[in-house]
Amino acid sequence: MALLPRILAPGLSGAEMEDAGQPVSLDPREAVLLRGSSDKRRRDFALGRACAHAALVALGRHDAVIGIGARGAPLWPDGVLGSITHTSGYAAALVAETRGFSGVGLDAERVGQVTEDLWPRLFDAAERDHLLDVDAASRPVLATLLFSAKEACYKAWTLKEALRFHDIHVAPEAGGFTATRASDKLNGRYVLEGDLMLTAAWF
Repeated sequence: MALLPRILAPGLSGAEMEDAGQPVSLDPREAVLLRGSSDKRRRDFALGRACAHAALVALGRHDAVIGIGARGAPLWPDGVLGSITHTSGYAAALVAETRGFSGVGLDAERVGQVTEDLWPRLFDAAERDHLLDVDAASRPVLATLLFSAKEACYKAWTLKEALRFHDIHVAPEAGGFTATRASDKLNGRYVLEGDLMLTAAWF
């Protein structure tokens, strides 16, 4: 599986991994951050950090420690920013140097999780109208894109407050999307393979 290379832009470094139950090592300096965590949390953390470290190596950062910041967000080494995501059976990370980027966001989702009963909480009126305008078979994919794009943009904008989905409006485009929040605008890309969607945004 190679989703990331299909949406990367120059200056970005990424890595991805399918979770097939394989052993995944974790830096002891990061393992201590997981004391008391569940097995699932430890597994997701290890997969995500493995991807993040592989992406950092491409930037010449071979011995970096990725801590945990506020609200569980990764703490990147000086001069680097990035994003980590994981969903059932898949993990990925995207990093860049701060001299070229101000924000990076990445999100992976499985199509079908954003059910219609969630739409009023997640999407504004225009987005819900768009969902109703497409055929029923296309709605799960579009709903996943709208949701995932908001998650990726939230990370790219490094918003500190809890994500208020209605604050971010997403307009899909061919192979990408435009997200707006107040006076801010952000463009992103997405790729779909099977039921796995990966979205990314940066500026």
